Amino acid sequence: MTTVLVTGATGFIGGAALAQGLSGGLADRWLCLVRAPDLGQAEQRLFGNLARFMGAEDARQALADRVTVIPADLAGLASIESAELDDVTHILHLAADTSFRARGNCHLVNVGGTRALASRARRMRKLSRFVYGGTAMICGANPPPLVVESDYPSSSVEHLVSYTSSKVEAERMLRTEFGDLPIVVARPSIVTGHSVLGCRPSGSIFWMFRAGDRLRLVSGDIAGGIDVVPVDWAADMMLGLLFKPMLAYDVYHLSAGVARCTSWNELAGAFQRCDAAGGPRRYTEFKSGDRQLLRTRFERAFGLDTALQTAMMRAMRAYYEFGALGVVFSNDRLVSEGFRLPPSLPSYLDTCLAQPAGLSIIDQFADDVGMFDAAGETLLRVRPAA
Repeated sequence: MTTVLVTGATGFIGGAALAQGLSGGLADRWLCLVRAPDLGQAEQRLFGNLARFMGAEDARQALADRVTVIPADLAGLASIESAELDDVTHILHLAADTSFRARGNCHLVNVGGTRALASRARRMRKLSRFVYGGTAMICGANPPPLVVESDYPSSSVEHLVSYTSSKVEAERMLRTEFGDLPIVVARPSIVTGHSVLGCRPSGSIFWMFRAGDRLRLVSGDIAGGIDVVPVDWAADMMLGLLFKPMLAYDVYHLSAGVARCTSWNELAGAFQRCDAAGGPRRYTEFKSGDRQLLRTRFERAFGLDTALQTAMMRAMRAYYEFGALGVVFSNDRLVSEGFRLPPSLPSYLDTCLAQPAGLSIIDQFADDVGMFDAAGETLLRVRPAA
């Protein structure tokens, strides 16, 4: 009997992976660890997220038939005595604090929580695979143009945000303290949109591409690479690595790679095709540190009258720093395993713009506001109408 323990199922990649795993009948039982004070609230959180990917009726049926919800956080998992946990055969660990601002909590969740999970995994005698969801951005602030998995983690890296440094620490901890576990590290690049559902599940990060188009500003080389993949493909790859009986490596990039990376030049053409009324796209390259130019363009395009608009401008500043890197992540290892390449962002851009219809850029930013502002929930209550 195949029993999968999933952490992070209320998140973007985790929700997509659970939905696709349930739809594909990939396991007999799914255990989902959900942070909540009680079972009722945990089940409601999971249902709300799962319904975004597979619809309310299918989500409700799947939760009733094949999913067991465990209301707990990662830190408390090590002490949970459960026969169901003892019988887990596969772990998909995607829970993380992805905030760009919460230094202490990033370490607590991403390192401490992962250690607690790995400690509990040692008591799972049937465990055959433990997939840890990392990030390709552990390459830091000065990566080479093409990053291969074996380049990192590296002690010489300067990190742009505490989130990526905490993911490095978690990877190292798993290697040094839990080498006896069957761990495979999956490092996604930029994950945005769904190739079929568009932004209906979430507008996370996609708002940034829309905002960059609206501002007509690009940091770095306009012709350079942007390594971005849709969430449904990333979820498929996570599941593929979880269930493939034999793997040649223990670390894989889930990335567009050289074959499917895109550029702002290509995105300009795609945006113009999808939004001809927006006029011709002529983007300006600028230094990500040019705050005055960004502020001037941002105020003209979106206004700066509310705290939410200010938070969005700060978020754009952070993403422009990452965009200036112009890095592409090799996916040769993944391809060598027989997995399919992802669609390029221009090929599903129209789907993301159309679904859902009429959603403003700042409304899509609402999915990410908590990453950049501690008062995210308050800001959402006072967000402007457009």
